[in-house]
This record gives sequence, C-alpha cells and structure tokens, in this order.
Amino acid sequence: MICPEAVRRLTAGVGTRFVALADVLREEGHDVTLAIPNPASEAEAVGEGITVVTASPDSLGSQADGHDWVLLHGHLGNHYLSQRDDLPVVIDLYDPFLVENLHYHRELGFEPYRNDHATWKLQLGNGDFFLCSSEEQRLFYLGWLGALGRVNPLTLENDPTLHGLISELPFGTPESDPPAPPARRDVLPGVDDAQPVIYFGGIYDWYDPLVVLDAMPALLEADSRTVVVFVDHPHPEDTPLSVAAEARRVAEERGFMGDSVRFESWRPFDRRFELPQVCDLALVTHQRGLETDLSLRTRVVDLLWLGLPVVATEGGTMSRVIDEIGAGVTVPAGDPQAMVAAVRGLFDDPPAREAAARAGRSWAATRRWRDVAAPLLEFAARPEIDLDKGRFAGLAPHASEAEEPIGNRLQRVMKRMWGGR
Repeated sequence: MICPEAVRRLTAGVGTRFVALADVLREEGHDVTLAIPNPASEAEAVGEGITVVTASPDSLGSQADGHDWVLLHGHLGNHYLSQRDDLPVVIDLYDPFLVENLHYHRELGFEPYRNDHATWKLQLGNGDFFLCSSEEQRLFYLGWLGALGRVNPLTLENDPTLHGLISELPFGTPESDPPAPPARRDVLPGVDDAQPVIYFGGIYDWYDPLVVLDAMPALLEADSRTVVVFVDHPHPEDTPLSVAAEARRVAEERGFMGDSVRFESWRPFDRRFELPQVCDLALVTHQRGLETDLSLRTRVVDLLWLGLPVVATEGGTMSRVIDEIGAGVTVPAGDPQAMVAAVRGLFDDPPAREAAARAGRSWAATRRWRDVAAPLLEFAARPEIDLDKGRFAGLAPHASEAEEPIGNRLQRVMKRMWGGR
C-alpha cells in the first residue's frame, strides 16, 4: 500500500483511510506493507501486524518485491507505475485531488493542474481496479475511463455493470463504538457545559467559514455564550490555506476570536474525536461547485458515527445522506439566515436533536470499514491484471482524420463494418 500522505501522530484523511484499510486487510489474513512518505518510526497510528516502510520514490518498484498486488493513491504512486507493470494495481480515487487542487491556481500557478492531469491519465490508463467514494464520483471517473479507452466493448461485454472495473469504497467508521467523551473543560478550557458549542473542523479552500462568521451576530443574539470551533490544518506546509487565513482575519476584525470563535490545534490520531465529542452540533458549509458535487465530506461520516447532529450546506453525497436519514438539516449555500434558523431550531428542540443523533449513529453502524471494504477484499482474494487495459489506448484520431468532416468519417466506418453494402 503506497500512501501519499504522512502517517504519524497527526494524521489526516488519506493517511487515516490507508491505516484503516491496512487493518481490514490484515484482519482478513493478508500480510500488509504500508509505504509512507515520512520515517516509518513516526507511524504511531498503525496497528500491530502491519509492516511499515518509508517509501523511496526511486525504488518503490523493488520495495514491492514479494508482494502479490499494490494499492496506491496520489502522486507518489506514479513512481511505482514508472518502474514495474507486472503486479495487479488498485488505484484509490476516493479523494478527487485534481478537482480540489483547481482552487489553488492563484497561489500555485497551473503546474499542479498539469501534474494532476498527467497523474490521472497515467493511473486511470494503467490501473487494474479502481475505488471511489460515491455514486457521483463513480460516474465522473467512468467518464475519464471511457475517454482513455478503459470502458470499451470488451470490458462492457464481460462486465455490464463495470463494477469489476470501478467500485465504491467510501470512508468507513471504526469497528468499535465511539470512546467515552472527555470533559469539555479539559478539551476547551474556559468553556462550560451550559454553553452552546458548534464544531466546524478544518478549513480547506472549498469550504465556506465566512458564512458562519456572517451568522455569528445572530447566533450570539440568540445566545451570547455560543462558541464555534475551527481546527488548524495538521500539515500547513503542504496545503495553501488562504480561506483559513481569511477566516482568522475576519474573526479577529469582528472581535469574535478567543471568546465566540476558537481555532484549536489538530488532535493526535488517538484523540482525533475529542473536539467534536465536546460539541453540541456541527456546521459543514461549503461553496457551490464541482468539488462539492463530487465530495464525500469524510468528516460528516465521523460526525454521524459520533452522534453529532449536522447543519450542512446543500450539495454532495453526505448532505444528501443527512436529508435522507434525518441526521440534521441542510441549507442553501451562502445563506447565513437559513443557517441560523437551522442551528437555533436544533438547539431549541432537544428531542429533534436527539432524533438526529440517533439517525446518524444508526446509519454509521452500517458503514464499518470491514463492510465498506468489501470490493477491495474481493479483489484481494483474486488479484488480476486487466489484460485488455492497453488494447484501446491512444484513441485520439490522427490529425488528418480529425480534420475530415464527421459525415465522411462515419461513412468510411460504416463501409468497413458492412462491406460496402
């Protein structure tokens, strides 16, 4: 397993996912090696029985010696694909990083986009089996796979649903029940149990924390003790954080910082749930756009497992789930008034809040990592190279054909098919 993000005491989404899947594979009887980009000695989050190595980009191919198949995600896997092609490869596409990184071009220029695009072309063209997070993502990636010749007459004939090519493996929930919540005063010093506390979490550039700050005056008017909790990114050196910086600036400028708005540090892996556990409900607000449409919002999976009611912006898989199961309320994007009404509606109606919590916990109980990992476990039992994956590569027409009128080209194709009849 080639994990592109650091796995250490402070571990974020991709690292958490790889650690969880490594555990599931180990429990199923597989010998698992987890290759990470940081020193293996830092991987405190990894359970016993899993071999951890520091990924060496120049020798990832040889590091895979003795293994039966490979799982990879992100750019680090490109090094492996350039070094060998004799093992079945699973490409994990759960995080559509090309779409996410489109938000960073003003800070980073266009080179990351070119690199991401080349990465997807390489990996979607050469993988043998693909994983994604949702039905929405699956259709999006099938478009890419079709453009690269991976959805072709042979694959469709042998597998009409194409689930043998790409399947959903969303973010899962732990096998155990949530840990006992800590005392609020120990996690948020100076905040007492009577105060309404709202969890937001980390801020990426496609989130909309500013609408929360626009809603703060009305929230404080309803209850002056209200606190909103944001969380600093664990790896600020790796991720542009312009929206987070703007949220800090606005909170300070409006006098919210410290009392009504708190920025907390990212918690170590073994304490990763303690901040939401001492909150009363959660806010997940994002902007309209392609990233939202394709997102899973993995934090919402955790929040429902913890039994925290969620007020979320409309759009994306998890907002749809919240509506369908009644785990909270969804509101239009960029509408602070609707958000305040939803938040106050839950605070003022404890039975509704408890019903939302129960709905979230019931849904999360069906999403244990072992359950959602079923497509990967099925592949792991019979790993195979797709022998047809290169047969339809390079489908772009030659320049002479591209310039030819489409009608003439179709006539030629029909004549070939029907022998001139």
